Amino acid sequence: MKPTTQICFPATPLGKDAAPPVYNRGLHRVALLTTMATFPLIFMGGLVTSKQAGMSVPDWPNSFGYNMFLFPPSQWVGGIFYEHTHRLMGTVVGMLSIVLCVWAWRTDARRYVRWLCTLVLAGVIVQGVLGGLRVVLVQIDLAIVHACLAQAFFCLAAATAVATSRWWTEVGADPTPLCVERSFRVVGRIALLAVAVIYLQLVVGAIMRHNHAGLALTDLPTSNGARWLPPTTKAELMRMNARRVFRYDLDAVSMGQVWVHFAHRVGAVLVALFTLLLVLLVALRHRHFGKLLAPALLLLALVAGQVTLGLYTVMLRKPADVASAHVAVGALVLLTTFVLAVRAGRLAHLQARAADAHRHAVRRNASSPPAPPRDDRDDRENQSLNPQFA
Repeated sequence: MKPTTQICFPATPLGKDAAPPVYNRGLHRVALLTTMATFPLIFMGGLVTSKQAGMSVPDWPNSFGYNMFLFPPSQWVGGIFYEHTHRLMGTVVGMLSIVLCVWAWRTDARRYVRWLCTLVLAGVIVQGVLGGLRVVLVQIDLAIVHACLAQAFFCLAAATAVATSRWWTEVGADPTPLCVERSFRVVGRIALLAVAVIYLQLVVGAIMRHNHAGLALTDLPTSNGARWLPPTTKAELMRMNARRVFRYDLDAVSMGQVWVHFAHRVGAVLVALFTLLLVLLVALRHRHFGKLLAPALLLLALVAGQVTLGLYTVMLRKPADVASAHVAVGALVLLTTFVLAVRAGRLAHLQARAADAHRHAVRRNASSPPAPPRDDRDDRENQSLNPQFA
């Protein structure tokens, strides 16, 4: 008995007038440029927080009464330099977002791409308003929200770059080969869970930084001298603060600062575990898919670098450049995991569509009436009447 071979049919058969989506090179390049410009913006925002320069320019949208673009460079000194250049870089990202949105609506027929680019523009507008209100209202809470939404905007910009890429278009044109692959759903779900854990970790990190809790615990790997848990009583907190003030020449901290710092350490362990699980899943199940394996390996390197930067931030007593690099690499960890999740989700969706099309085709073939049996007597009569076919 011959082995049966599973045949998959195209998930979206094209009619006479239908055409697959065409790769939009110009739009993809603008999306990439917007995403790449967002990364230095996040790093510069980290420098503003590390240098405590958030209120160095006290007015908005002007800069000391000047139009932001006409502010004399001779006055870009001290904290003013970090805050003002952060605003200028935000304007660059805003301009790119406008170009991205207009380009998408004028040149791309895919509705989801158009609205995705529109969300990018809306996101950068919200970010700009939040940054300005943080200055005008002098609200630390708004600074925390501003920092958290910056990470979400980074992922949103990256989503446009992935959705407009050549790979996205080509893999969607013919998902038939995905039928014989192992399910991408498991990797996609673990990647989404990892994205959620990493984002929560970044939120805790933003709360910690803006509440000056980056050095609330100075011991590594312990949290309170020889203890693994931080102080839980006022007496323990007083003893720890006495050691901070007289031994390390550091300011006293509150119980809230201590525990938000400890939560960030616990989050780091969870992020490392989830990313390691994700990398192992990709390596074991889909290692021949370069679009999944490459970000997985990059993620492994980024997490290792991020843990190292976190350790150095505490050991070196939080130098501004190291702490800002820690923020920036954390954003790259989130972005890489998000891109992996989007790609895995795309493959899982196409795989499911191709499998559904195959099942429908099998049902159609099974329900069609069988062909009538062939009568051998007719063949013999034809051969007798036509000797040349004998």
